This record gives sequence, C-alpha cells and structure tokens, in this order.
Amino acid sequence: MNPLRGLYKGNYKRLLILPVIVFIATAFLAFVYPGIPLGIDLSGGTLIIIRSEKPLDARQTEELLTQNFDLTDLSVVSTSSPVSGNGLTIKFARNTAIAAAEKELALAKASQGETSLAHSRAAVELVSDYIPTVNLSADAGKAVQQASEAVVDAKESFNNRVQALISEKFQLGKEVAFQKKDVSPTLGSAFYRTAFNVGLVAMVLITIVIFIFFRQVVPSVAVIASAVLDIVGALGLMALFQIPLTLSSIPALLMLIGYSVDTDVMLTTKLLKRREQSTDQRVYDSLITGLTMNATTIAALLTMLVLSFTTQMLVVFEISAVLLFGLIVDLSSTWFMNAPVLLWYVERRERI
Repeated sequence: MNPLRGLYKGNYKRLLILPVIVFIATAFLAFVYPGIPLGIDLSGGTLIIIRSEKPLDARQTEELLTQNFDLTDLSVVSTSSPVSGNGLTIKFARNTAIAAAEKELALAKASQGETSLAHSRAAVELVSDYIPTVNLSADAGKAVQQASEAVVDAKESFNNRVQALISEKFQLGKEVAFQKKDVSPTLGSAFYRTAFNVGLVAMVLITIVIFIFFRQVVPSVAVIASAVLDIVGALGLMALFQIPLTLSSIPALLMLIGYSVDTDVMLTTKLLKRREQSTDQRVYDSLITGLTMNATTIAALLTMLVLSFTTQMLVVFEISAVLLFGLIVDLSSTWFMNAPVLLWYVERRERI
C-alpha cells in the first residue's frame, strides 16, 4: 500500500501535533530567542561591502575596527566565492561620536544665541578626532553652518580611515572595491512601520477574499491559519539562521502568502466542491498535486539560493532563503494541519 494513501486513515487527527510543535518552536525563535535580526533598511545603520582578490579575515577586521572606533552593534562577515572573489560585509548601527555630534547639531539648529553656539561647539568637539581644528564664529547662524560642515567632513574622514585601515591591514593596495550604504534610524523606523502596515493590509484582503470564495467558516479559517503558520515558520527559520528582515525579505514574505494560499485553495476546492471521487481519493489527489508543486518550487529556490550565495547576490539570496523556509513549513501546515481539519469537516458534514 502506498504510505501516502494511508496518511489520512484511522486517527488522522494526530497529524495536527506536528504543525502545533512547528508553530510553537518557530514562534519562540522569531519573537523570543534569538529573535529576527533587522537589516539596516529597517533599523538604520551603515553597511560597508568590500570586494578584494585577497582573502579577508572577519575576526581580525572586527578587532581592528573595535580598537580604532566606537561602533555599536558591529558585525563583520567574510565571504569567499570562485565567481565574485573575496569580500567582507561590515554592519554597525552607528559611530558613537558622529551620532552624538549629529544630535548636538540638531539641538544647535533648534536653538538660538548662546545655546545654539554651545551645541555647535559640542558637535565640533565630538568629531575633533576626525577633522582639523575648527574655529567657530561668534555668530550663532555661521557657527551652526560651520558645525554642519565639520560633521559632514568627519563622516567622510571616518569612511576614508576605515578603508585605509583595512587596506593597510591586509595589504590590498588598489585591488579593492568599497561600497557603503547609510540609513538613518528615523527612516528605518518609517520603512518598518510601512512594511508592517502593508503586510497587515495584505492579510486582511486575503482573508476577505477567502471568506467570500468559500463562504464557510472552518475551511476559510484553516486556509488563513495555514498562511499564518507559514509566515511564522519562515520568520523563525530566519531568526535561526540570522537572515535579516529587510526591504528585500518582506516582499518575499508577501509572496509566500500567495504560495501558501494557492496550495490550500486547491486542496479546499477539491474537498468541498467536487463529488466525483471519494473523500480519501480527493485528499490523495490533492496531496500528489501539492507535493509536485512544492517540490518543483523548492528545487528552483535551492538553485537560486546556491547561485546567489556563490555570486554574493545578497538580495536574491535573502528572497530565495525566505521563500524556501516558508515552503518547507508549508508542507506541515497544509498536509498535517489544513488537510486533517478539512477532512474532519467534510466527514462531519456528510454525516449530518
């Protein structure tokens, strides 16, 4: 006997244990420990990507930056690929001195007279290690302008120092490429709120469509619950493998909702709206179709994952990883949760 045919025989409700365990475990990983890391798109910070023909050591680079700068939430990851060569990915939330200077500068712009002058002097003093001595004007307006220019110069000097230190440490010479990206915490917070609202609206709209299409509470709730489990599962695995939530991975989560609902709608439609076969046969046919769909998609995503990792295409890597995580979890949410619930619902309705 085909083991898949016997999956929903007997006490098939025991299958619900697996998705419950998956949900609890992944929810703990995502929201308790270790938690979902936020990319700089959402949390704010600085990302520096370095490409070189020579190997670059992440531990030595982190020690070098720690010794020379006061950087918060510093993270350094080394990469090596036969296609894209060697590289480093450096992330940090902020340079403490420059961030404090920017805060003083903002206060200077919001103040007047001696108060403004005092904040301007404080801003210049905080970045004095990065720039030549600045003699501030006694005029508050001019002093603020001079302080603004000093902070800008300090940022540029800091960037140049980082590049010079790493190039000198690993003797890179001119055979190196630096790419830098800055996102302010305020902008990152705005992106995060917008992304959350978009996801919430998407779930509400999908819920409405599902209820309108099936017009039955239990099947509709089962479809939505399956989609929620897929999202939580993907977030949990992102936390486990420390793949950050970014403006690239959030659209992947929204795409995952579509993949999840697609399989569940197919299963629900076969069970509720078709009568030409027995209930067991309809579930089995749906299972074979769904597994075929998932297998082909997972194979394609694995290919994307390997190629993007090899070529260091971070955006493609994040998208393919999130979708892959979600589709793996979808196997349990659809066939170990949604299918048993629907089968119980159909059998109960037929007995009435």
